[in-house]
Amino acid sequence: MIYKILISLLIFIFLLWFDYKGAVGRIEGRNTFTGLPQINLGPVSKKEEKAFFEGKHKQLALKQAVISALISSIVIFVLLYYLF
Repeated sequence: MIYKILISLLIFIFLLWFDYKGAVGRIEGRNTFTGLPQINLGPVSKKEEKAFFEGKHKQLALKQAVISALISSIVIFVLLYYLF
């Protein structure tokens, strides 16, 4: 049981970091891994544009990343719990 929790926790940490970098890059319109500007990273909502101009886009990206990583980690934990 403990290894299932550890695997889920490691996946959560990785997804949190990966989703955060992706959300910040999408909002800023640049590739955060290379630093080059890109325009085809996905749609940006009005709320995200407003947060970007106010300088609060990284907080919004963190919230989005936590929600996304939490959902994915819970799904993976449930699959591990019932399949193994």
